[in-house]
Amino acid sequence: MNKGILITQGGYAFNQAIASRMLAGGHRVVLHIAETEQAAAYRRELEEEVAARLYILQGDPTKPESLQAMMEEGIHWLDGLDVMIHGDEMLDEEQMMMDRPEDFGHQISAVFEEIFLWNQAAVQHMVKKKSGKIIFPIRYDTLYYDGYPSSPVVNHGKISMMKCLSRECSVFRIDVNVMSFGYHDVGWDRAGKKEMQRKLEIFGLKPVLKPLEDMLGMLEYLIQAPGSLVGGQNLEIGIGIETNL
Repeated sequence: MNKGILITQGGYAFNQAIASRMLAGGHRVVLHIAETEQAAAYRRELEEEVAARLYILQGDPTKPESLQAMMEEGIHWLDGLDVMIHGDEMLDEEQMMMDRPEDFGHQISAVFEEIFLWNQAAVQHMVKKKSGKIIFPIRYDTLYYDGYPSSPVVNHGKISMMKCLSRECSVFRIDVNVMSFGYHDVGWDRAGKKEMQRKLEIFGLKPVLKPLEDMLGMLEYLIQAPGSLVGGQNLEIGIGIETNL
């Protein structure tokens, strides 16, 4: 069943890849992209039929009034909000600490204040119809040390927020989950991919490195899962993610 989906942080390639995957699945997508040129460039990448199911929001999500107005605009275009996907902020936390360690805490707090505002606006709508899904896609922490963009502090904050929000929202049949993505093929040549597979044999013999676009398809599992069946979970996709026993 096709859904109405809102995705934040649409200026980044990772989140645009999520949007493209959702559009390819036949969903209607509202994507927040603050910069006009970025928004136009992404739309140009899409075929006309696909672009017809995309609506781009522009505005300041750090201001409650602006964000609320964007949310109402997006919900009106979607004719109802089924799924809220919090895009990755693509932070380089190590560089942030090196540049201005005294501001690190404030910068992280600002990230979660914005996420809170998006959640607040989305949940207000979902509560009324007693259904909805909120998803936090993240990249696993240790991928950072192999050159993948990953934000360990924000990741753990999102997992904690997901757990708290799930407890509050489950009574309204709103499912809140995290999906963690492990190692994936970033377009290496044959030698580079073979070397990465050799490093990852600690996780299994002949590990398979899938393109990220294929792995993002697993978001459909959470989107299409029956209501109140999967909530408060961190689902781990791909190799290189520790197992909790």
